[in-house]
Amino acid sequence: MVEAETSGSKKTMPKGGRKGGTLFPKIDLKEALEYSAKLVSKTHTAAQPAKTILPGVFGSGSASGRIRASALKQFGLLEGTPQAYQASKLAKDIAAAPPEEKPTLLERAFLSSKLFKDVYEIYHGDTVSSAKIKQQAQTLKVHPDSSEECVTIFVASAVAAGLATADGDSVTLAKKGAAPPADLETSPASDTEAGADVETTQEHVDETVQQGEDGANDKSNISAHRKTASGVTVNLNVDSSSDPDKLQKQLELLRKYGVI
Repeated sequence: MVEAETSGSKKTMPKGGRKGGTLFPKIDLKEALEYSAKLVSKTHTAAQPAKTILPGVFGSGSASGRIRASALKQFGLLEGTPQAYQASKLAKDIAAAPPEEKPTLLERAFLSSKLFKDVYEIYHGDTVSSAKIKQQAQTLKVHPDSSEECVTIFVASAVAAGLATADGDSVTLAKKGAAPPADLETSPASDTEAGADVETTQEHVDETVQQGEDGANDKSNISAHRKTASGVTVNLNVDSSSDPDKLQKQLELLRKYGVI
């Protein structure tokens, strides 16, 4: 005879059940993108219920399907309720984007996970160990039993988003890029162009500025052209009426941002 469970008795979660703690995607971004592409196709004309989406997109109508759907929702790739799931705008944008636009969209997907964003914000620009990321995950209330899994998925997702590189136990999280100064004219340069002689070019820029200061150049306009090792072309235009102090400030800006 099985005794009925009293209202005051302690319930036991089944094996594999949710342990509690801060939520994080249980699949990495690369795998999530594969499911996302299927979801975009499946919901192209209209949202679909979970009974259709879970087996049709995620390969299972049981717990594993729901876990994958939850991961996509955390990455901002799925929206709606179990009655009407559909691909998000971000998912559709990623599926349709040309290669040069995808990196920015993948970053958005990665940072849509609140936990992953919080960890990234702490360490971006640094090289840290997996153990350090695990420590921070637990600080952010990830369950200790799930912290190893969290670190593995975080690192794989950051790499897939182009925001990290991993070398053994070390993880380097890319620093957020800074836009070049607004008063500098920039354009992309090829890897071959980026190999131009930096020293010679800097002498040309310095000479051009000096000519503007001395008033020795009889041309109405002088153009200093610079191709940098970072793949950026810089044009600094000088004419006979240019203010020497302003020219010097522009040159200092070029040096400050590592252009020369």
